[in-house]
Amino acid sequence: MSAIRQTAPAATAAKPGKAIKPAKTMSIGVVLERLRTEFPDVTVSKIRFLESEGLITPQRTASGYRRFTDEDVERLRYILVTQRDNYLPLKVIREQLEAMDSGHVTAILSAGESEPMISPENFRAPSATQLTDTDVAEQAQADPETIAQYIEVGLISPDAAGLFTADDVRTVTTALSLAEFGFDARHLKSLRTAAARQADMINQVAEPVAKSGKITAKQKAEEIAQQMSALVVSLHASLVKNELRKQLGS
Repeated sequence: MSAIRQTAPAATAAKPGKAIKPAKTMSIGVVLERLRTEFPDVTVSKIRFLESEGLITPQRTASGYRRFTDEDVERLRYILVTQRDNYLPLKVIREQLEAMDSGHVTAILSAGESEPMISPENFRAPSATQLTDTDVAEQAQADPETIAQYIEVGLISPDAAGLFTADDVRTVTTALSLAEFGFDARHLKSLRTAAARQADMINQVAEPVAKSGKITAKQKAEEIAQQMSALVVSLHASLVKNELRKQLGS
């Protein structure tokens, strides 16, 4: 894909003697419709947040309404894909966009890559997915007894309606892979407890931001939580690797 340049208010250059044709624009509602197939959790507030962070600059009508071009939509898509697949902080994405705007870097959107462990969009529960425990068992190729055991140790938890999400299927699938190496419910419960402690530490930083009362507070809190989660996972992996090296004498 070619560089995703920031859309300028001015129209593209025209041949001498001909009127300059302005770029076709669309409302924020149309933008959502175009993005939601690939990004079901994208919202108006998310787009406004990205604008407030300086990553996009849609045009404005005389009455103040946002108007987006096709280039704006591609720029948004680049931001969302980069967050989802690489879980990069907005500061880094902004630097990438600035490099693309200057023509120094070409944007490449990879397709078909495995879904990352942590991404901003995954912080919200996939509301469109509502699964029973039987559905989870079928999709994860697990027996009902195993699902019941995972629920008992708190590895997955149903919502108020007793339903699960696609995230729970992924958790069960990963747990089953660990079970092949001898990880039983006791080991999984220890991992669940450790994860809860890490989440509590991250929440102590993100929660005050979410309750600050600002319009973009929730989005900012999610961005902070996403960055910290990625750092915690990276640090945890390094610590585990170093400990294993010591224990294996390598």
